Amino acid sequence: MKVEIINNQKKVELDLDLIKRVSEYISNKFDKDKKKQLNIIFLDSNDIRELNKKYRNVDRETDVLSFSYASDDEPVIPEEISCPVTVGEIFICPEVAYSNVAVQSSDWNLLLEIIMLIIHGILHIYNYDHENEEDRITMEAIQNSILSDVRSAFGL
Repeated sequence: MKVEIINNQKKVELDLDLIKRVSEYISNKFDKDKKKQLNIIFLDSNDIRELNKKYRNVDRETDVLSFSYASDDEPVIPEEISCPVTVGEIFICPEVAYSNVAVQSSDWNLLLEIIMLIIHGILHIYNYDHENEEDRITMEAIQNSILSDVRSAFGL
């Protein structure tokens, strides 16, 4: 899957090249079709607060929001179509992610937090959720397994 990284914030410095490589590695675990695209957009706290308010009716900042544009009855993309079809978008607020790092263990950092949020967002795009305890346990197990794989593959 093609991953597009869009950085619409300036408050937190990010290694966008590494984030893109890691995101492509993760997204290919879900779909290797190069005719599909995932957008990852970094926003400042004001912008993510507005999205959270508009789409979830929650008037506060959040670390990640994901929107899935895929459906179970999605048509097969014909060979002659060359432009990618967007399966979803993940909006991440690095400011909130940075504040999350402070409550984690000492071997945790902003890059790992961003990667975890990307994994979390992709899982939501592919219909995983954490609304009940059983689903939360399943989603966290998959999330932690993928994160462990990423840490090994990229030496993080």
